[in-house]
Amino acid sequence: MTSERRFRPGMGLTIATLVALAILIGLGSWQIGRIPEKRALLNRIHVGLTTDPMPLPVHVDDPTMLDWRRVSLEGIVADADPLPVFATNQTGKGGYHLYLPVKTRFGMAVMVNFGWVPMDQMDVPLPRGQEVALSGVFRVSAVPGFMSPENEPEKRVFYTADVHEMAAVFGLRTKEYYHFRVIADPWQDAPLPEAGQARVDIPNNHFEYAMTWFGLALTLVGVYVAYGVRRARKS
Repeated sequence: MTSERRFRPGMGLTIATLVALAILIGLGSWQIGRIPEKRALLNRIHVGLTTDPMPLPVHVDDPTMLDWRRVSLEGIVADADPLPVFATNQTGKGGYHLYLPVKTRFGMAVMVNFGWVPMDQMDVPLPRGQEVALSGVFRVSAVPGFMSPENEPEKRVFYTADVHEMAAVFGLRTKEYYHFRVIADPWQDAPLPEAGQARVDIPNNHFEYAMTWFGLALTLVGVYVAYGVRRARKS
């Protein structure tokens, strides 16, 4: 009887606390489990970016297998106006990434990011209609973020480098282009466009997130115990 007087949280609160505690511990454990996966991804990206470029394969069935891999390619750049995609450069300044399709010797076109320009300097030299040999970073088609505005292909307004929508602007059919893009390495001496815009912005904060969930779990236990003791004293 003495122990009951010292601690009486109530059955309802006990059940709710156990459920919430299980959820918080589960979330923390899930974040801990993500750490090796994220480290492996970052290591794969590092290896891909520091390895010599490999020739662009003729067939790429699964673009994710080559994501962040350095590649080389040859082809003829489309003689068309570049497609600007809203983006920042390596220092965070707003502007556009300029995309043009390059038709490879295999007959397939690949969307190439030729570099970044400020918003007021769109008229820059590009190798339109010329044969080029480039190296760059293989990237999958971009996916819009949660807060990203929708692209407006009919107006040539792009916020996300969606390969399929960009290809459609250039009149390419599904079987005429690769379903990935290449971020070109520096290819000219002129200051603009600023090529080499591939950058890794993938945080590895899973440990911090895990500690947050576990901390909330401990806080919940503390509140539960304090309430149970206080309730017992009042009764």
